[in-house]
Amino acid sequence: MKKSLSAIRRLLPLVVVLAAALTARAGIPPRPANANELVYDYAHVIDTPYLKVINDSLQSLYLYNKTQVVIVTVESLEGIAVEDYCQELFHNWGIGDKEKNNGVLVLVKPKTETSNGKVRIHTGYGAEGALPDLLCKKIQTDSMIPAFKENNYGLAILKAVKVITPAMKGEYPQEIATFLKEQKEEEESNARIAVIIYVILYVLIFGLVWYFFFMPGKKDWYSLMATPLVAVVSSGGRSYSSGSSYKSSRSSYHSSSSHSSSSSHSWGGGSSGGGGASSSW
Repeated sequence: MKKSLSAIRRLLPLVVVLAAALTARAGIPPRPANANELVYDYAHVIDTPYLKVINDSLQSLYLYNKTQVVIVTVESLEGIAVEDYCQELFHNWGIGDKEKNNGVLVLVKPKTETSNGKVRIHTGYGAEGALPDLLCKKIQTDSMIPAFKENNYGLAILKAVKVITPAMKGEYPQEIATFLKEQKEEEESNARIAVIIYVILYVLIFGLVWYFFFMPGKKDWYSLMATPLVAVVSSGGRSYSSGSSYKSSRSSYHSSSSHSSSSSHSWGGGSSGGGGASSSW
């Protein structure tokens, strides 16, 4: 009897983990039988005219370079964090091309009397360059949230699609291009500052070590102040570059000379590192 109770106690944590996993999966819509539709309005918040325009735009993008952008609206996240919900749905559905992993998920949970609205743009590995996290956040803040607050979900999603579609082709409106350029310059500036700080700290620490363990003679403040220079010279005069090693990870999306003549899609991607952004209202 004691052995049985002991075995049950050992298995209990595993049972709890499995139950939690099953509960999480229970809130995720099952993968559709085919991927020919790119808009899944489970919350019934997108008006029919918008549905057609959005779907046509996404179908056209898919034919252009096999980028699979999927729109999903749900009535509830079933208590799951929106980031985890999107990661699970993205993986289970296999959103994106199998080889390019260029899928994009736009998930919307409408606002209700008892809960805030949630939106997330979730990117596959192959889409992170064209849709960096900051751009995903800007799309939500500038294009989606104002329309969501007016309960115009179709317009909000259409506005997002009008930015996502050209972005995934490597084409950005002037405003977005300027925004991305400024972000890149800021990242390069931060990288240069980080390198400079690293060099200064390295010289100071290396100098102190050299002073206390290898510096002969009398130890005074004058020699202590000169030690970093001596240490650098003694170590072979290493040179450090303050230039940034930053390289843009932006992926290039080009159309092949002949576009696919078939609109048949397939679920084959699903690889994502959790890139994207989330917002609430």
